[in-house]
Formats: sequence, structure tokens, C-alpha cells
Amino acid sequence: MTLKGFAAVFLAVCCAIAVGTLAAYRQPAVAPVRNDLVDYGRWLVTRTFAEIGPDSAKPFAGNRLTCQNCHLEAGLKPSGVPLIGVDKTYPKFSVRSGRVITLSERIDECMTRSMNGRKLPPESREMAAFIAYIRSLDGTAIAHQAPSAAAEPADATRGSEVYARVCATCHQPQGLGKRSGEGYEFPPLWGPDSFNDGAGMDHFERAVGFIQHNMPRGIDPEKPKLTLQEAWDVAAFLRSRPRPHYEAR
Repeated sequence: MTLKGFAAVFLAVCCAIAVGTLAAYRQPAVAPVRNDLVDYGRWLVTRTFAEIGPDSAKPFAGNRLTCQNCHLEAGLKPSGVPLIGVDKTYPKFSVRSGRVITLSERIDECMTRSMNGRKLPPESREMAAFIAYIRSLDGTAIAHQAPSAAAEPADATRGSEVYARVCATCHQPQGLGKRSGEGYEFPPLWGPDSFNDGAGMDHFERAVGFIQHNMPRGIDPEKPKLTLQEAWDVAAFLRSRPRPHYEAR
């Protein structure tokens, strides 16, 4: 091989190595520049534990869940407690609170119940970012539909069998979820790092439909894997498991 030919081959090899290295590189997850409230709000929804979780510099959340564990796909999935158009429905009357509440008050309800934490300071950048992100999701809000009644009363014993057969693969047999870095690949459904008993997901009205139309992850909501009876039963089982108790803060 001539010197010129060797140089060409050597250069090609070096380029291939460089391209392979760049392709394999994954930029670490970092919060967006804080001057964009919408982007920061989406980051808070998808990486809640990293920014305001118990291990962060601002530990407003009391567990390591993310908002999108309930508001699936950052609030964009129609069957997964969507956030689209929600801002236009506030202020509105809250049956739970017994009064008219604002969007910021509803966010704080999530913080103190689903996130088992404390309220955000009203003037905080985090509250402004949550509101900015939700307001950016323009569209018609999807009204929550209470689940239809099942043929038989919900039964936790039958639900435990459904959980073992369908849910335990992801959420683990003990219901404590599957960790991934600081957070979870699959969130805990009970135990100290889960939502507390004041959260919507600890009530049949919210949990049954969510379970049937979204679990296991990735199913077609229009072609559920679980029957309505199975969804009621597994919801009853989850409600029977230990979790933090809600305390008004």
C-alpha cells in the first residue's frame, strides 16, 4: 500500500470512530434554561423528582413520583388524565374542597396529595411554570367520566390475583415500583414513596377508568386488556395496600 493509500484508510477509520462515538453519546438530562416558563413547566411535569422532589434543593414533593405518572405523556394522552384545555375550566367548584378554587389551588392539591408534599409558594417560579405549561396546552378539555358499575362489587382478593398476573411485572410484586436513577421507570403503587390516601388515584372514581384504559402501559385505550370488573377489583386491591396518610398542610 502506498503512503497516500495508507493515509486515506487511516483517515476513514478515524472518521468512523468519531461518528460512532458521537452516535453513542447521550446528553445528560438537565433542566432547560429557566427563562422559558413553558419548557420549565414541562420539565417539572416529567422530571418532578429531580427539581422539587425530596432529594432536591427545593423538596416540595414528598415522594419521587412525577406528575406524568398520572398525567400520562406530560398531560397529552387523552385517556391519561390529560391537561389539555384544563386552564379554561378554572376557577371552578371543587366538590372535595366544597368551594370554588383556582388553577394554582388545584396544582397545590396535587402537590399535597398525589406528590405527598407541601404547597408551592404562590409567587414561586415553579408555580408560574406549571401554570404556563398547562396554559400552553390549548384545546378542548376532556371531561372526566365516572366509571360504569361492574357486575359484582369490587373485591380486593380477586384484585390481588389480577395484580399478580398483570401489574406485578412492571410495578413489582411488592408494589414498590422499579427504580431508575433518581426516580422510577415504573412508579410505586403503595408504600412510603407512593401517593397518599387523599389523592384521586386512591379513589374508585378516578382509578378504575385510568387502570382499565391505560394499563398495562402501551395498550390501546379503546381495546383494554382488563375487563371493567378486573379494573374495579385491582383498584380495590390497591386501596387496601398501605400508603401515606393525607394531612392538610
